[in-house]
Amino acid sequence: MNEYSYRLKHYMKNLLVLGAIGLGLSSASGQNMLGISTSRYGGTNRLYINPALAADSPSRVFLNGATGNIHLNNNYVRYQAPFSLLRLVTSKVPAQYRNADGSVRFQESYTQEINDGRPKNGTLAGEVRGPAILVKTSDYSAFAVTTRFRGIVQVMGASEALLSSLRASLSDGALYGIPSRNNQLSVNTNTYAELAFTYASTLIDGDGQKLLAGATVKGLLGYNAQHFINNGLTYRVTADAATPNMPYLEVTQLDATLGYTTYLQNRGISPRTLISSDIPGIGVGADIGLTYISQYDRDSPSFRLGAAITDIGGISYKGQDYVYTSAQLERNPIRFQGSDFNNIGGTLDLAQTVQEKLSAGRTADRTRFSAGLPTSLNLTADYTDATGTGISLTYLQDLRSIQAQAVHQPTLVAVTPHFDKRWLSLSLPVVYLNRGVSVGASVRVGPAWLGTDNFLGLFGNSANGIRPRGLDVYGGLAFGIGRADNDE
Repeated sequence: MNEYSYRLKHYMKNLLVLGAIGLGLSSASGQNMLGISTSRYGGTNRLYINPALAADSPSRVFLNGATGNIHLNNNYVRYQAPFSLLRLVTSKVPAQYRNADGSVRFQESYTQEINDGRPKNGTLAGEVRGPAILVKTSDYSAFAVTTRFRGIVQVMGASEALLSSLRASLSDGALYGIPSRNNQLSVNTNTYAELAFTYASTLIDGDGQKLLAGATVKGLLGYNAQHFINNGLTYRVTADAATPNMPYLEVTQLDATLGYTTYLQNRGISPRTLISSDIPGIGVGADIGLTYISQYDRDSPSFRLGAAITDIGGISYKGQDYVYTSAQLERNPIRFQGSDFNNIGGTLDLAQTVQEKLSAGRTADRTRFSAGLPTSLNLTADYTDATGTGISLTYLQDLRSIQAQAVHQPTLVAVTPHFDKRWLSLSLPVVYLNRGVSVGASVRVGPAWLGTDNFLGLFGNSANGIRPRGLDVYGGLAFGIGRADNDE
């Protein structure tokens, strides 16, 4: 395999198969930290599922110090490298699997395709929930102030044929000359911070029945976003007669938009970066929710039902936005070769390389674009007996279309057996996500949380025979002060 093909395969595999590389995430998203968000003692961490739960806090005051999460999932490849995904994302890969320059020597055999003929999705997300406070103002109401920093890279609806071509570095002779039409996919990235205010109140309270309502408003600062929304693509892989070892991908039809910001180019995440007057994005968001509670007294079982819509809204960015139509390619098809991607270091470099190939010398069609939040419908149910033992059901439904210019909350269903007391929480979430099932575990002792929504994904490798499709880990420090009058 020549160096050009290796570089293209290595980069595109990580971007389109596993989510992305080189974005500089700060800590993705489970993406939902189910061990925390389903616990009654989760405090401000419950509000990201349903803001009405602020009024159900068992503590007079709840303080979140810091909570971090990293999440990866996909339905295109299974991971089977000799080192775990956890080692890969934390840069702990042993020296024998690295190149002379220190980069990971990632081989094609380290992943195995899932060939089921269905569209492919992948998400890499990182999140830090910063200082936050929740205060019960009475037995019936509460308010909270929360902060969060998020980074998400996502591929949605990619065709199996296109990903297979890229994974093979365009060098599979069986693919040559066969046109592939109407390939649709969306690639979205977004890195942003939010400051949010939540208020929740009891609408009905009587005979052991409660109905709570809550709402959150969010101010958003956007630091980085890219999107490639492809509504139709026709291409063929062709061997170059002059350089047979350098095949190329020829695009003959395209209906797409591509946009990107450059604010984080050649600069990292730092306090100065986060508060600069040059930040390219600003926006607003909102969550709304209702929760019904049935519990006759504190010594009886409780039953909770919740419904919420979260992450309504988006961010308006200053950046370059281009629109492409097939008419532009009728006479001059675009050719992509491995050498075009030699010096790519991240998603911005990729976006700029594609833009330069498609429209060299062309000015942007727009200098502003929007990036939607991962809007979702969240339905929850929980039964907990008087001993603190219970089970939760969580259903999160993505409300964005596949072709939306927005990151997505991947649709999931989770069943979470749990045990909750004031100083100890245990849970075992079982999650159906991206047409796969994972099992997690979470523990809280006092103020300290540690958990995962994909336990086997942390340790799977070719040696132990576990072939995960992602990983997930989270942890943090958070605690309640004082007891609400209506709590035990």
